[in-house]
Amino acid sequence: MFINTFNIHEEIKTKAIAQELSKISKKGDVFGVTGNMGSGKTTFIRHFIQRISKVKTVPSPSYNIILPYDSNKSKVYHMDAWRLKNYNEALSLGITEMFDDSIFLIEWAEKIKTILPNNYLKLSIKNIKNKKVLRLEGDKKWKIRLKQLLNYDKN
Repeated sequence: MFINTFNIHEEIKTKAIAQELSKISKKGDVFGVTGNMGSGKTTFIRHFIQRISKVKTVPSPSYNIILPYDSNKSKVYHMDAWRLKNYNEALSLGITEMFDDSIFLIEWAEKIKTILPNNYLKLSIKNIKNKKVLRLEGDKKWKIRLKQLLNYDKN
């Protein structure tokens, strides 16, 4: 397991990291995004999806729960688990069947982490001492894939 932290106090840094992750993403990737209300989960995912697809507007799927997007890599799904009572509700949506054939981004992923694949990339957005911080946690394969991003300016 590896852990890496970035200062994303400015949205331009959030955008840059989201876009870099979208560049290296591939079919089968699951990104679990966590953070308090208003921390920047939707903003991060919006920049990711705008980079990987041709859409300009990326709304929060709070009421739809899952919104699909097309990209040149695969289908991309943006899920918001906020309204789900438990992981069984996510299972009833059939999301685990979608993981292998798509790129899947989940807001409030901690609510359904029980059903997430072992190799998902966890992204935590937190405010620490008046700074917004993005923490990435993943396995060894993610460390290799994220090598260029890990050299990103962390200041």
